[in-house]
Amino acid sequence: MRAPSTGLLPAAAVLTAAVLTAVASAGPAFAAETAKVVTGPPSAPGGVSTAACPAGTHLTGGGYRLQPDADGPVRASGPTADATGWSAQAERGSVVAFAVCETED
Repeated sequence: MRAPSTGLLPAAAVLTAAVLTAVASAGPAFAAETAKVVTGPPSAPGGVSTAACPAGTHLTGGGYRLQPDADGPVRASGPTADATGWSAQAERGSVVAFAVCETED
């Protein structure tokens, strides 16, 4: 014996198909971005290394790499005052800063 149909399954299927179609046809709400890692020059011992983002890009992050002569902690690591690059300074020894920059395609 077959159970009576409530009509819920077909309605749910139509609703699901409509939602999937709307999601599939909606384009992205943002422009694609391309990341580029920029490396600054090695600092003098105890000096600052700065990696600057090229024109047309914006800073999204950064970091540093201690050089083999570094003997001690990193004194500073962070965005530049104008947020267009990343600077780092080692307590003793040299450091290289890097900036992660993105551009909209």
